[in-house]
Amino acid sequence: MFKLRKLNMKMGKPEWEMYQDIPAKESGATNLGFGVPYEVFGSFLESRLAREFQKISDYDTPVVTYVLYKDKTPMGFICIRTKINKKWKEWCGHIFYAIRKSERSKGYGTKMLELALKECRKIGFTKVFIKASSGNIASRRIIEKNGGEFLKTDKYGGTYYQISLNK
Repeated sequence: MFKLRKLNMKMGKPEWEMYQDIPAKESGATNLGFGVPYEVFGSFLESRLAREFQKISDYDTPVVTYVLYKDKTPMGFICIRTKINKKWKEWCGHIFYAIRKSERSKGYGTKMLELALKECRKIGFTKVFIKASSGNIASRRIIEKNGGEFLKTDKYGGTYYQISLNK
């Protein structure tokens, strides 16, 4: 029923429609696919795929993107930063995600993070760090349902968690 698929160049109209149903900027997350014309969606996918080989800098980290499907319908995307330094750990952690607006509050975010944590185990992580932006109660609940242990709140109200993957 649910499947996480790594972003790839074979993705098309259904995935493009998903990116159009996720706001461009919301709760600290940025969806660079929003507003991209379908005719250049392949270039967008290519740019996202290239991030897997990014070196850690103040501007980016190596990132692998997955799409959650319920049956054949894409519900959202989740990104795993495969390497982070102290700055990225303190700023936002290993994982960020978004669910299409039309499909929120249905448990898809919780399922997507659960499946992504399995991918993190495959990569070799024993723990991940993740942040919910200030006021994003839904994200905090998703993280907590997946074993998130509260670490701290930053001066802007963002909440930081650690999820142990040894369980």
